[in-house]
Amino acid sequence: MKLTSVVALAIVLLVAGLVIYPATHLRAQPASLSSSQYLTFGMVGIIPGQQARLNALLLPTGGPIIAGGSCEVTFTILSDQGATLASATMPVTQNQSVQFDYPALPLPIPTSGTMRTEIRGTVQVAFTMTPGSTAAAGPSCDVVPTMEIVNPTTGQTELVLENTRPIPEVIPLTAMH
Repeated sequence: MKLTSVVALAIVLLVAGLVIYPATHLRAQPASLSSSQYLTFGMVGIIPGQQARLNALLLPTGGPIIAGGSCEVTFTILSDQGATLASATMPVTQNQSVQFDYPALPLPIPTSGTMRTEIRGTVQVAFTMTPGSTAAAGPSCDVVPTMEIVNPTTGQTELVLENTRPIPEVIPLTAMH
């Protein structure tokens, strides 16, 4: 009887450990983004005097990028209604990061009310080739994105978002015919 109780307790503890340990470690790992994918951050509010900053770190690929090829990141800031507020595309080099600030200049702080604006950021990465270059199948750019809310006056980061969701590719209706 005691042996059965001990075995049952050991199994319960083992199962609990297998459930709790991975869950705590998964939250700490930021998502990465491979070529030709979009990721979106959740909605976040900013007030005049703050900036949203999208960052993308290009992880090393273990070898050089194919000659004639490069990685580009497109950052987009969207309103709560899905309208594009700002966008920028820029090259990124292995083991380095690029950033995009919105708004580029801090807005003045209003004298009445907070005038909070809800926004979200998206990040897309693409492997591009210069004309005349050829590449082996499947080169990719592995990017780790983050989104910050920053006080541009002090340079202090007030919030960091790491969790993202993939955005499915949209197929134009004209391609369906």
